[in-house]
Amino acid sequence: MSLLDLCQWLQDGSISTALRESTTLWPVLEGSHLIGMALMMAPVMMYDFRLIGFRWKRDPVSKVKWGFLPITFFGFTLMVVTGVLLLWSEPVKCYKSGYFRIKVIALILAGLNALVFHSTIDRTTSQWDMSLPPPFRARMAGILSLTLWTAVIFAGRYTAYNL
Repeated sequence: MSLLDLCQWLQDGSISTALRESTTLWPVLEGSHLIGMALMMAPVMMYDFRLIGFRWKRDPVSKVKWGFLPITFFGFTLMVVTGVLLLWSEPVKCYKSGYFRIKVIALILAGLNALVFHSTIDRTTSQWDMSLPPPFRARMAGILSLTLWTAVIFAGRYTAYNL
């Protein structure tokens, strides 16, 4: 079974049809996905701005991180749950969309960037918490995060309007 066959099987199912054809659930899912994106992305961007030394220079990196983390996790959870349901509603269209493929690649790279950052340089934050500028690797992780998440947002919006 190919990936396209799997997408077609999902799309032909009753859950996909119910999601896609609902006049109430579809707009709630789409709106909730955007709210989740905002709740996740605003704190991520603020943290990234601190990492690159652009904003909140007088605040320790750890304070900025822990101040935003609960909102980030809530937004991420909401975005993932609604995103999976949106994908489930139109898997064949997503499969055929070049923008959706860009979004998925950017999502994977953003996740890898976060994984590498949090498993390496972030573990030594106490050593450079107030350093200006922050270490090169922290700044690069912040710049890469901003770039990749911007790509996810743009590709996602283009996916929504070009299916």
